[in-house]
Formats: sequence, structure tokens, C-alpha cells
Amino acid sequence: MKHLISIQDISTNEIIELIKDAGEIKKNPGGYAQTLNGKIIATLFFEPSTRTRLSFTSASLQLGAQVLGFNDAKSTSTAKGETIEDTIKIINGYCHLIVMRHSEIDALKRAAEVSSAPVINAGNGSEEHPTQTLLDLFTIVEKGINLEDVSLCFVGDLKYGRTVHSLSLALAHFVKTMYFVSPPSLRLPSNYKTLIEKQGVHLIEKDDLNEIAGFINVLYMTRVQLERFDDQNEYERLKLSFILNKKSAALFREDCLFMHPLPRIGEIDPEMDNDSRAIYFEQSRNGVWMRMALMAKFLA
Repeated sequence: MKHLISIQDISTNEIIELIKDAGEIKKNPGGYAQTLNGKIIATLFFEPSTRTRLSFTSASLQLGAQVLGFNDAKSTSTAKGETIEDTIKIINGYCHLIVMRHSEIDALKRAAEVSSAPVINAGNGSEEHPTQTLLDLFTIVEKGINLEDVSLCFVGDLKYGRTVHSLSLALAHFVKTMYFVSPPSLRLPSNYKTLIEKQGVHLIEKDDLNEIAGFINVLYMTRVQLERFDDQNEYERLKLSFILNKKSAALFREDCLFMHPLPRIGEIDPEMDNDSRAIYFEQSRNGVWMRMALMAKFLA
């Protein structure tokens, strides 16, 4: 694996190995403090980020690496018209690994094509978010669910939700059924359906979350993303189509995990934060350990 642009760039065995590595690092992070000593990580965020950017920074520092980068494209020469290709060719000379987020779907692929350093996709528009998928899978396994036993339902914005796209592609190697609940206009795109069904997975799409509540052990909520909509009225109409609160949570099994890639905008009521099934903050914190494991795999 030279770069990680799509979750399809990584094999099933590599996913399992990374989950194991992340678990070992979480148990003893201090034991890895010098793993990337002398290495420099470039974090290039052309789109806003809190969890992904800071967890990659924390992961880098905890591995002994140094970090440089930016979180506002307006402060770079791309604002002057410099191409992605030229930007990457220059930054290659400053670092050993690039972590990059961009609003354009093809930007990460273009970066990887000209980069001599490994490039990790930290989110490319509405396409994919592979490192989120890796930390999601780690969290599920850590909670005692074998990947082959996962019965997961994706809820919300499945059309533009890059975390949904990557996680569904990865899960297709382990499970036989997946559930998808969304408004009709935010269904999973056909290209992802085709890729998933080629793995022999049965896709079940519903408009009503109540219909599948008793069948799943992981509920994966997502926000409807304002930044992907041209029509503000359409966004307002759809943004709270599905809400997890105490009333709706009562329909789900006691062993069902409630996950969310965050940020949330109202689709999970804060009253759920103390529910033992709600693990989205723990899920987010696991990003540090998985990203440490991933960068160590590339550079150690």
C-alpha cells in the first residue's frame, strides 16, 4: 500500500492487522513514543476539520514525529491559482507523509499521482473517508462484536456521506446484509450499491427506522451536510429526518451500539450521551490510536 486514497486500497488482512495494532497502541501508547522520531507529517486541510486534523496531529506527536501544515486553503498559494499537483510536489520536499482533506473528489488521487511521499485521504469531498472507517471498525471490534457478526444500519445522508461510503465498502468483505435508512433523495449512490452487491451483500433500504430497529447491533447515524447542498430550503427540509432520542432509542436492542462520525447537528439528542449504548465520543477518541497505527505502518 503506497497511498491510502480509498478504503479499497487496503486489504482485508491489512484492516485486521491495523485493528490489532491500534489495540496494542491504546494499551501502551508510551511504548511507541519514538516510533516516528525524525519524521515530519504534513497535514493539508483544504476543508474544515476538528476531529480528523487534531487526532492526526496528536497521533503524530505521540509517535515522536513533527507536524507542519495548514487548515485554511486561503492562506496557501492555491488561493493564487497554484494547482494541487504543484502544491504536492513542493510539499514533498518538506515531509515524509501527507495527510490531506479536500472538497474536490479527484484531488486526493491527483495528489497521490505526483507524490513521492505516502498520501493519506482525510476526506475527499462527498466521496470517501477511509481513516474514519478504520477507527469505526476498531471501535466495533473493541466493543466485542466480531466483524462477521455486525448487523449495521446507516441512517441519514447516505448520498453525500463519505463515512458511509467507505464503511459500507469495507464491511462488504465481512457481512452478508446491510441496512440503509434515508429520505429517498439521499439514498446510497448506485455505484456504491454495485460494488457492495458484487461482494454478495444483500442491501435493505427503508424509509422508516422503526422497521429495522430489532434486527441490528450497530446504528450508524450521520448528519445531513449543509456544505453539499445548493438548495438551502431542501437542506432545511431534510436535515432532521431521523432523530435518535430516548423515545426512539427504546426501540433498539440493549446490545445495540449507537455510533456517529460527528459532528452532529441535532440528529442525536444530547440526552442520549449518558445512554450506555452511545459510544460516539469514545469512537472519536479511538481515531488517535488507529491513526497512530496507520502512520506507523507507512513509515516505521
